[in-house]
Amino acid sequence: MVERQEAIEAIVERPVESLRSLTRAEALRVLSSLASVAAPQTSGGSAWDDRDEDTWIDRL
Repeated sequence: MVERQEAIEAIVERPVESLRSLTRAEALRVLSSLASVAAPQTSGGSAWDDRDEDTWIDRL
């Protein structure tokens, strides 16, 4: 929770008591910044194709 607040405060460059205290422009800037950082790297395949380990069906 503290990490999130610090990330938001770093983006808007001011202390933030609550998400409700953000202006619309600040909220959009926060969402845009956090979404670009947290965007998962996908291979273009499905979740089934991207699985890490073989399943029982693969071992048949």
